[in-house]
Amino acid sequence: MGILYTLLILVYLAVAAGLVWVVLLQEPKQGGGDFLGGGATDLFAARGVTGGLYRVTIWLGGAFIVLSIVISKIPR
Repeated sequence: MGILYTLLILVYLAVAAGLVWVVLLQEPKQGGGDFLGGGATDLFAARGVTGGLYRVTIWLGGAFIVLSIVISKIPR
C-alpha cells in the first residue's frame, strides 16, 4: 500500500505543477471595466490556443480534485 500511496502523491504533485504551469501560460484578460458585466459573454467563449489551454486547465483541475479525494481516503 505504501508504493501506491507514494505513486499517487507523485502523480498529484505532477498534476499540481502542470496546473500552475498551464494557468501561468494563459494570457490575462484585458479591460478592468469588464469586471462589472461589460464582457461577461467572453467568459466561456475561449477559442484557438486559449481554448485549448482552457480545456487543459479544466481537465487538470478535475484531476487535482479527484486525486485529492482519493489520497484522503487511502489509509496510511
